Amino acid sequence: MNLKNNIAVIIPAAGSSSRFGGKISKQFLKIGNETVIEKSVNKFLEIESVKKIYIAIDPNETLIKSQSFFKHPKVSITQGGSTRSESVYNAVLAIDNEIDIVVIHDAARPWVSKKLINKLILEFMNDQSIQGLYPVISIIDSLRMKQGKELIPVDREDFLTIQTPQIFHKKSLKSALNKMIKENLSFTDESQAMERAGFRVKEILGEQSNLKITYAVDISKNIENDYRAGRGVDFHKFEPGEGITLGNVFIDCNLSIVAHSDGDIVLHAISDALLGAGGLRDIGYYFPDTDEKNKDLSSVKILEESLNLLKQKDLQPRNIDFVVVCEQPKIQPHVEDLKKSLSKILNIDASFVGVKATTAEGMGIIGKGNGIAVFAIASLENIQ
Repeated sequence: MNLKNNIAVIIPAAGSSSRFGGKISKQFLKIGNETVIEKSVNKFLEIESVKKIYIAIDPNETLIKSQSFFKHPKVSITQGGSTRSESVYNAVLAIDNEIDIVVIHDAARPWVSKKLINKLILEFMNDQSIQGLYPVISIIDSLRMKQGKELIPVDREDFLTIQTPQIFHKKSLKSALNKMIKENLSFTDESQAMERAGFRVKEILGEQSNLKITYAVDISKNIENDYRAGRGVDFHKFEPGEGITLGNVFIDCNLSIVAHSDGDIVLHAISDALLGAGGLRDIGYYFPDTDEKNKDLSSVKILEESLNLLKQKDLQPRNIDFVVVCEQPKIQPHVEDLKKSLSKILNIDASFVGVKATTAEGMGIIGKGNGIAVFAIASLENIQ
């Protein structure tokens, strides 16, 4: 089975979030620089074999138009129903005819990992005997079953929690949902509908981190899993010259920076902050000045390699903030250019780039105009 460009993803997002509370639906709340639904949708946009994503939404919901993915060519908005099953069925009917495989994922599971998505797709591709696949995890809390007015202890080893994403053959899923709707049945996930219709589905091991947001506390107690922070500091001497480059922005002045590489001290400090946040070594370890091949090396390449090292750990920049300390040149006129430049290199919005400048008030080598320092802080988020 070749799944390349043969997968549609359905994300039902028409719920009212009655258990969550609040003025807006939980899928539109911000977690860092993305909403809950943006985190879910954007994760699938990174999967090469996904051809289309169908988002089932309440027709009266206007916040969907402000989401980053709204005008993405791979995204289609479909009409949500009064139940989850109706929303999913409406989306199934909208799927392109040439697509044979459907993945369904809860909008409120923003911490799904690409590893789990790819594992699900690979297992489904390799097992021709099944019509569907879903992830499960073990229960860690003790359980009791309501029996009249009594609460009867039960063995938690006999129970599993069902997660999304779930994956099915489109033809089988359409048949199962149609049958369920005709019989006026309601299920909490599509694997139940498939089993009810007689199709063979099986489970794989899911991930404990793939949590579903139901109550407001579910965000606050898990948000710390998304972020790390690190610091970077760098110092360089000045010498007479024809200008310096900071943050990949050229600043015309009568100075140059003494350095083994190209001397972009802003990118050096940011690279160290990012690497530190990721629990990695500093740039001196990865780009030693004793190595001749690093002579005049572009600091953009240093930063890009730092980002690649973070990507290997499923981490990416969330925001950066840095202070430039020097007497000359004046940094303030270049703040907006620095924000735009770093936003592009780091692939984050310019509003998540902080740029400040100060002087050393005449103290030390920097205060005498003979040097420059940069102090940077960076935070990372998990992209699993």
